[in-house]
Amino acid sequence: MKSGEEQSDQDRPSQLKGWFDNLQQESWQLELLISGFAIFLLIAGYESLNGLNGLVQRLLLDASHWQPLAITYYIMRTAYSVLITSLVIHVLLRGIWIAAIGLRYVSGDIDYAALGYRPRYTRFLRRRIGSFDDYLEKLERLCSVVFSVAFLIIFCFFSVTAFGLFTTSLQFAISWLFGQEVHQSGLFSGSGLGRLITLPTGILFFIDFITLGFLKRNRYTAAAFYPIYRFVGWITLANLYRPLYHNLVDNRFGRRLARLLPVFVLLAMAAVSVQYVNGSFQPEYARDSHYAIATNNYDDTATDLAAQLHRPTLNSKYPEHDYLELFIPYLPSINDPVIRKIAPTLTETAYPGVKLRGGIYAGRMFNDRADYPATLAAMGRLHRVFLNGEPTRAVDPLFYFHGGREQHGLLYMIPTHRLPVGKHTLRVESRTSSRDTTAWSGYGNIYFYK
Repeated sequence: MKSGEEQSDQDRPSQLKGWFDNLQQESWQLELLISGFAIFLLIAGYESLNGLNGLVQRLLLDASHWQPLAITYYIMRTAYSVLITSLVIHVLLRGIWIAAIGLRYVSGDIDYAALGYRPRYTRFLRRRIGSFDDYLEKLERLCSVVFSVAFLIIFCFFSVTAFGLFTTSLQFAISWLFGQEVHQSGLFSGSGLGRLITLPTGILFFIDFITLGFLKRNRYTAAAFYPIYRFVGWITLANLYRPLYHNLVDNRFGRRLARLLPVFVLLAMAAVSVQYVNGSFQPEYARDSHYAIATNNYDDTATDLAAQLHRPTLNSKYPEHDYLELFIPYLPSINDPVIRKIAPTLTETAYPGVKLRGGIYAGRMFNDRADYPATLAAMGRLHRVFLNGEPTRAVDPLFYFHGGREQHGLLYMIPTHRLPVGKHTLRVESRTSSRDTTAWSGYGNIYFYK
């Protein structure tokens, strides 16, 4: 005779199955609760997420090795929109399902004979719709799968984020091992070598994912792909979604839906990218600067911080005093190579990279022996300022930190007391690095009025 403990161990699987079956029948309530709460939180947080675009653009202007992190941000912002869309679709489908259940209680099954249709239509409807209970079952299954797929999609985007962060960390590690020069772009530099290591393996992993495991099934690729599968799976946190993914693709309905996932994601990305041009003669302000006033050229009218970060700006198009404040940002990824060419012996004033300040103190940020006058003179040679077509050679810039843009740069105080009343034009040209030489390139015109 079996003891009570052994009998309890044998009954546990059946009890667990019964608990799962009961929970599955009542899961629609949890789905609706989670979907509604998640939609509310996601919509409330979208503005904050979108506001990080300025920070991402600032990092890209600092150095090119931030590109994987920037790509990760834009992928996650798209995933945010995709998740909201998926959950809204789920709530709508669940609403239809609940309405259908209420109708089933009132009206019962579909009585095709009572409709009085001709036999051809009756046969078509019986074949396509079947009984109303079959329709309810299909709708229930679709709702549950859509809910699971919504979180499967967001987990996949989390994996892409983890992959981007790993690539960025690898690039930083390579840059730290080989010196600051590898911060520059190039196949065998810190940025290029990190991508050279991770990008091919990531592409193979993605191909296997969207083909539902083709590389794992094929006898010619399975053995070679196994280390890549383990490696990329580890850095992308694939264990978060693998149970959902494999449980989805192990049946015909799930595989059909999984094949549509890339299409759904592309449609969602297209939906959030839609823009409308509302006039046949509307100018492109970034291009036609000779004939238009761009609001982002002025601090007091700027509407897009990310669009301001790379351009010189005035504090206002209407200077209140006899001096015009022109701020030209310091763009390390563009300016540093030029400074190294025009002043090769100049000592660096700061040590770029990640430092620790707070509970842990590590890394030097600034060079105490830097020659600030020489640095300012070198940075002043980066730009040429033209007022009404004439160079302003007598104006010397000073270092300046723009609080609104949270950006370092140069501030030019241009006297305007001798200018006549009316419209005036300001134009900035900056040096860019071109192989062994430098070249001048101009920004658009900035207009101001006295």
